Amino acid sequence: KVKVYVAGEIKPNAGAHAGRDWGKFDLQKEVIDRCPSHCMRWDGSRLSIKTADCVRCMHCINTMPHALHIGDERGASILVGAKAPVVDGAQMGSLLVPFISCEAPYDDIKEVIEKIWDWWMEEGKNRERVGETMKRLSFQKLLEVTDTPAMACQVKA
Repeated sequence: KVKVYVAGEIKPNAGAHAGRDWGKFDLQKEVIDRCPSHCMRWDGSRLSIKTADCVRCMHCINTMPHALHIGDERGASILVGAKAPVVDGAQMGSLLVPFISCEAPYDDIKEVIEKIWDWWMEEGKNRERVGETMKRLSFQKLLEVTDTPAMACQVKA
């Protein structure tokens, strides 16, 4: 279905920007070059995505919803360290677990959270948040404690 977008048969962005003439859809310029992790390649007939490098920004899916979808497996991502202090403003959490399955009895999720709690109770200072402990002792240490392998999608570009 990517070829259908390239041919102009389907409007990109689900037609959201159809009010003006933006010119011919350029897959390279509008999707591949805008990918923050540069995980996509287009050879003129086939789009390939290196999923291990994908940071899951969803820009490609938003641009070509009929050609790409997020997959059939459902789950969640675990982020740690977010907070919204009045003085500093909102701070986004760090991606600890890019994907974890969410199926009852939720043992996988409980296992990760219990490891975080145990580490935080041992290493955290009085009144220190998990994110502050993580910044003080390093994100790498939290990855080790939770037995989570480091991935490209956990690193800021």
